Amino acid sequence: MKKWYSLFLFIFMISNLHAQYFNFVSLYEDLSKYKTIDSAYLKCSYKLIYLKDSIKPSEKSSDLQILLIGKIHSKYYSQYALDYNQFVVDYLKKGNDTYPGIKEKGAWTFELFKNYPQEKETVTDIASMLRGNYIYEEDLPLFNWKISNEKLTILSYNCQKATTLFRGRVFIAWYTDEIPLPNGPWKFSGLPGLILKLADSDNNFVYECQGIERLKQKEPIKFYQIDYIKTSRKDLAKTYQRFHNNIVEYMNALGTKVIIKDGSKSLKLPYNPIELE
Repeated sequence: MKKWYSLFLFIFMISNLHAQYFNFVSLYEDLSKYKTIDSAYLKCSYKLIYLKDSIKPSEKSSDLQILLIGKIHSKYYSQYALDYNQFVVDYLKKGNDTYPGIKEKGAWTFELFKNYPQEKETVTDIASMLRGNYIYEEDLPLFNWKISNEKLTILSYNCQKATTLFRGRVFIAWYTDEIPLPNGPWKFSGLPGLILKLADSDNNFVYECQGIERLKQKEPIKFYQIDYIKTSRKDLAKTYQRFHNNIVEYMNALGTKVIIKDGSKSLKLPYNPIELE
């Protein structure tokens, strides 16, 4: 039933949106099985405002993302995506045959794990629009930060400005050495303090810390035990590019027939990833 309804939802959305861009969590996964890889003592929430279509700069999407920091690992994920996934699981357990789409259209399906001792990071893409769960591993990126003397106060913390070039975009970060942890949103790290604000030079992606909680009761850092398709960062990016270039062709290749209301044989969506290289 999950597969059938997801197909119906997919066709319905394409039929009604025509050539408009969309981003939604169309599938779900049972995340009850997991491995606890660490315990978080610090929890940071970030609001992400980002641009899906560079041709329409006034149309921004948003997500609430969480950074859990433990002694060995950290985890970065979308709270919106996680909440929606659990909502669907609970909804179907009540005997419902169908489930509504996610309201927060900007929710990311990625989860990012940084392993400090091994200097590795693992990225998972769970229940994504690509119709599967993907996983890849890479070395922790080495950032060539240029620290300036500019100051800013964020959430009562004294912050300092730093700039770097990362995979095709220039990013400006504001970090605080009052929390001397070399971590931050998404893959960003390597500064002498926690990054509280981050944006690329064109403001396509803007992260702002909304709150920092020192956990009295440590929170488990969960790595979900589900079926993943192993890939690489560049191969996953190519798959997303292929999906956006022509959804109809992509879905037909998976054996799923897609019908567009106006009879078009192709549907291209704008693609504006945070990593261009």
